[in-house]
Amino acid sequence: MNKPVTKKDGLYKEALAWMSYRYAMGMTDYVSRKGYSELERYRQFMDIEFGSYEFRALVNAFCAFLKRKKIKDVITLKETYLEQGLIWLSKNYAMGRHSYAAAHWQDIVRYSQDVLTEAQKKHNALDIRREIAMHLQFQDFNFCIPHYLEEIHSPMDLFLTFITENSIETVEKLLQYERIEVFINNEGHIEYATELRDDSEKKNTHFWPMMSIDDYLGWDALASFFYAPCHKVCRTHFNGKEELIPYFDTWQYDYSSEGKLKYKKVKRPLDKFRIEPWAAWSINEECIVEDNIENYNRKE
Repeated sequence: MNKPVTKKDGLYKEALAWMSYRYAMGMTDYVSRKGYSELERYRQFMDIEFGSYEFRALVNAFCAFLKRKKIKDVITLKETYLEQGLIWLSKNYAMGRHSYAAAHWQDIVRYSQDVLTEAQKKHNALDIRREIAMHLQFQDFNFCIPHYLEEIHSPMDLFLTFITENSIETVEKLLQYERIEVFINNEGHIEYATELRDDSEKKNTHFWPMMSIDDYLGWDALASFFYAPCHKVCRTHFNGKEELIPYFDTWQYDYSSEGKLKYKKVKRPLDKFRIEPWAAWSINEECIVEDNIENYNRKE
């Protein structure tokens, strides 16, 4: 959204309810009952062609869903769900929509402060990470991580660390991999096992980094912002002044390398992110004199 929505805006809950309503079209249990594959269940969350078989199936299932829940329209949905539920529903609609809705994470940062409890923030953070993990798994390079690893590692961080450390800077080089699997070795360290694609196989050319990676960077940052174990504290020294800054690690596209798969890890200050999540605020690491400070009691 061009202008971040806040609770003071008249369209605050209307916007949440509209996206929640759209997401509800794919949020039925008919797919799992029919025994569809994991991939087909995943596809229900993506945009589908209007009038296709999948579209008609979702419409029929959605009508049954509304009937069971006694929800007649978007207004009823808005009045039925609490804001916490609408945030979760709208989040699931916006992720994977490669339009202005993909920036909905910025709005959630702004209005979640007095809406979500810490437990609800944690739930949303892990839910976002699981969705990103599933998204990466169903790309052509099949990036797979063990279940529940998202509780201690960001799937996006694991993926971008892999391509950065292996100097994978083009789509063509990334699509040489048929499978990339993350595992934890006996010492508890992250390692990667890979399978290369047969050169005779035709590579899928529909992979677009802007949609498949860049649109998810903000959601990954939101998850780390919500998830307390990701928060750290560093001490900086700049212009003769020392400051303790709470932050979290995240990634951003390196715009100096346009046309390449090049991303860099940055430290986002919590306070600035909370107020202006769309701004590219980051801590200058040259100014850090002490990092990962423990026993830090924050004064609100």
